[in-house]
Amino acid sequence: MALLDTLPATATPIATLRDRFRGGKAELIEHFRSSRPTTTSVAKLLRELARHVNATLQELWQASGMPTGAALLAVGGYGRGELFPHSDVDVLVLLPPTMVHAADDPATHATLSGFITACWDIGLEIGSSVRTIEDCIAEARKDVTVQTALLESRFLYGSRRLFNAFRHANTEVMDARAFLRAK
Repeated sequence: MALLDTLPATATPIATLRDRFRGGKAELIEHFRSSRPTTTSVAKLLRELARHVNATLQELWQASGMPTGAALLAVGGYGRGELFPHSDVDVLVLLPPTMVHAADDPATHATLSGFITACWDIGLEIGSSVRTIEDCIAEARKDVTVQTALLESRFLYGSRRLFNAFRHANTEVMDARAFLRAK
């Protein structure tokens, strides 16, 4: 079943979100092209593109019926609030500890898959992961690129409490010297 089939009747249809996203992005890029190219105008474009994606993802998250207690985070460069016109949009769907086996639940799995698919359908070049805090910490310990992306995370939507717990846990396990050596 497609996400479009499961969205509430009051939700904005995927086709409308796609048109709004693509139109808004094109408008931001065209405004940049028609202005004087400066470092300031480039920085403004990167911030505005990130804000445009933020709004699109937040609306889609609300309409998707994502699991209660979950949170949507921007990570990597997008997490810094900078998004180049053709960059992928890296997001983390953070699940509460009670959902450690969410993939085993067909309804939850369908909702999560539907959200990611809808992101692609709208035109977002999405790079996504779905993890609990424990999963994040375990992956970060194994891979410095994951650790870097998580350090640059930013709350987008959902449970702010879960996001704060994630930030705290991530900070607690961070070994600055080891991180700098690895970088």
